[in-house]
Amino acid sequence: MEKVSQMQRGLMVRVVLSIITLAAFLAGSLIFVGFYTSGYDLFQKIVVILVAMIIAFAALAIVWVTWAGRRGMMGWWRD
Repeated sequence: MEKVSQMQRGLMVRVVLSIITLAAFLAGSLIFVGFYTSGYDLFQKIVVILVAMIIAFAALAIVWVTWAGRRGMMGWWRD
């Protein structure tokens, strides 16, 4: 019973971290593009947002892969 509670707590932490990461990515990149890139053209602003998105998704992938790896979920394709 304690292991299930601990697993749910770890899952909840990662869900909250995912929501905060995506919200921070969206707010941060829009604030940056809106206020600090006045000399950039539209293509450069899009590239700034895409690079921020790639970094955010990479950070989320690391969080979720490490969580799944510790629980033995990474070998499901070998079974």
